[in-house]
Amino acid sequence: MIIESKQPDIEERFAQPKGWRWHSFEREAGRRIRFGSVFPQDSIPDAVVVCLQGLGEFSEKYYELARWCNANNMAFWVFDWAGQGKSHRYLDNPQKRHSTGFDEDIDDLHYLITEYIKHSSVHPDRGRIPLAMIAHSMGGNLGLRYLQKHPDTFECAAFSAPMTGIKAFEKIPQYVALASTYLLKLFAGKSYIATGGDWVRNAKTHILSSDPIRSLINDLWFEKNDDLRCGDITFRWLYDAQKSCISVQKHAPSIKTPCFFGIPKHDALIDNKISKKIINSMDNASAADYPDAYHEILMEKDNIRDDFLNNFYRLVKENIIDKPETLKPF
Repeated sequence: MIIESKQPDIEERFAQPKGWRWHSFEREAGRRIRFGSVFPQDSIPDAVVVCLQGLGEFSEKYYELARWCNANNMAFWVFDWAGQGKSHRYLDNPQKRHSTGFDEDIDDLHYLITEYIKHSSVHPDRGRIPLAMIAHSMGGNLGLRYLQKHPDTFECAAFSAPMTGIKAFEKIPQYVALASTYLLKLFAGKSYIATGGDWVRNAKTHILSSDPIRSLINDLWFEKNDDLRCGDITFRWLYDAQKSCISVQKHAPSIKTPCFFGIPKHDALIDNKISKKIINSMDNASAADYPDAYHEILMEKDNIRDDFLNNFYRLVKENIIDKPETLKPF
């Protein structure tokens, strides 16, 4: 398995940070997961940030976020979900974003935390260094489910456009959408959805970000690295996603972890109404609406991205840096 990627011609802020380390682990035969990490160079980190990618993304896309975390004295970890990046791909056509169940992804995340992140998040002078989650879109869906299943792992979490409901189904009852996608999964589970296909440059950047530079990052890495490329979803992925959205809608109100949500107004992929309903049902959640933002807040213009990250850092400061005596044990 090739872990390192060929870097495109990009600005330094998007390049691999100094001290970056690549690793991988294998769960079952052939299911290998790639992950990366980087720590502040000359200090003990105040927190450990675990980044959960969105659909079709890859770790290199988050180098700029990793640099921001290190600059704010936080360690950074990110991994490629199975089916994307340089982790295991499911089908003969590796670009098809397939799935064999979101529960497997949650188990992969838990394995990464318990077998790798947990052991590297203890300092001989400081003791345990607490964890904070930052998650985008599909990663937000999986992150919310992780918080519900493992409530004592993270001190706080921030979500960019979390996948709580799929925009295409906003006018359809959720269980009707589930039944429909189940039938499509049975008859054409490994096929691209009707409008889907392999990756095409600039096919969707106009609905993801309004920033003229950050909106190009995904395609630049894809052009340089064939094995990073990810096309559209299969019908099986769509069914698993809808099933997981219903789980989030049902269980998220029980989450007690302090959470912050960033909601972009111009989101063509996520049902914001469901996200806001969930946020209002949670005891320890806050949110910000971003009227000029598209789906990828972390790849948006500076004023939008900075506001989201400032809210994330406020969350970390309030729940980790300023409250060391209240931290939960692993």
